[in-house]
Amino acid sequence: MKLMVSEWQQSGKSKKQYCRENDLNYAKFQYWIKRSKEESMDMRHFVELKESTRYCSVEIIYPNGVRLKVEADLIFVSQLIRL
Repeated sequence: MKLMVSEWQQSGKSKKQYCRENDLNYAKFQYWIKRSKEESMDMRHFVELKESTRYCSVEIIYPNGVRLKVEADLIFVSQLIRL
């Protein structure tokens, strides 16, 4: 599915023409394209952490009013948030 969508995008052909030439159901191909876009959008939710962003200064305010300001490793900060 992904390979065919990618091939179509690079071909410069219309969807209908690509489907005719590859004996594909047009409605199904439309669905594949939609799914392909959704999957690529899901991947945008991930953020790559570079080595330089591993350490940071963060202030955590808990619901009970306790404030905690730390300069620490992001892994340590994520553990504090889960408390």
